[in-house]
Amino acid sequence: MKNLVIDTAAVRQNLRTVRDKTDGAMIIADLSANAQGMGLVPIAKLLRDEGVKTFAVSDPRDAEALRRNGFTEEQLMMLRSTSDPKELAELLELGVVCTAGSYDAAVAINGIAESRGAPVDVQIEVDTGLGRYGFRPEETDRIAAIYRYMSSLNVVGTFTTLAASHLGQRQTLQQIDTFNAVLDKLTEMGLEPGFAHCCDSVALFRFPFAHMDAVRIDTALSGRMAGKAVQGLTKVGYIEAGIEEVGWVPKGHRFGAERPLTTTAPTKIAVLSVGYFHGFSVDRLRDPGSLGAWLRHRNKRLYVRLNGQRARVLGAVGLEHTLIDVTRLNCTVGDVCALDVDPVNVKGLPVTYR
Repeated sequence: MKNLVIDTAAVRQNLRTVRDKTDGAMIIADLSANAQGMGLVPIAKLLRDEGVKTFAVSDPRDAEALRRNGFTEEQLMMLRSTSDPKELAELLELGVVCTAGSYDAAVAINGIAESRGAPVDVQIEVDTGLGRYGFRPEETDRIAAIYRYMSSLNVVGTFTTLAASHLGQRQTLQQIDTFNAVLDKLTEMGLEPGFAHCCDSVALFRFPFAHMDAVRIDTALSGRMAGKAVQGLTKVGYIEAGIEEVGWVPKGHRFGAERPLTTTAPTKIAVLSVGYFHGFSVDRLRDPGSLGAWLRHRNKRLYVRLNGQRARVLGAVGLEHTLIDVTRLNCTVGDVCALDVDPVNVKGLPVTYR
């Protein structure tokens, strides 16, 4: 028996903490990556019940799933710029606000809108340093061409995606300044940028002066943002797994292939059929290029919760199993352990909402 548990009360509390910091800026719930692994439709419904009306996705299939599950009046936005005519046709049919991150993308959207005989809303994306999507800051003339020559496009917003708001301030401040300069230039040209937004979850808390008209919230909802912990945010997500086997091994018993461990005393061991395949002990926020971070992760002691107590993980977490030390704990096969996980890393498990 094993499943991913999502505490809906914690998600609601995280949303309240976000609201307290937005200073009236509109909240755009970024539901990319299956709502950070918490479940696209259930989390969208929870947020809608809490008053959120605007949702962002990065996959047309997510937009289709939301519309199919009753999100017919809510504003949906596609964050990823695309020139693919098939994707664009699907998005426009669903009434999604598309992103134009290049002149070619704008031309493609405009062409489909003209063939439909009705103007469509779009957002302009500016690349201030992430380097994946967006007009370069010096391309304001190409952005202006959208307003002047593409009559089927109605620009409702302009945004950028910060490259690494959880790292050093200098880079992020430069990106925010660059984005503001683009907005100022468009305004000087007599163009209306629409609602502006650049803050992700981390930037919401670190750079309150940059909230602008809207903030895009993703990892704050799961309470698993990169960087320092934020008061009022609770980590969401844990795996419940029943003990499969319990037994004693003698002193000198060796187990494990990677980072093998040898017991120094008789040890009572319990086996859980959960491993890194399921997302346990996977840290997406660790900098893979940092030797210090790698060593800290390698040497970090892991624990699970069992009958209200902590039980230490023995050795390295396996592909689909984990061993824990229960020498001083009273337990038996079938007892349930709780393993802390970031939901975005979890796969192969059913989800329970509580």
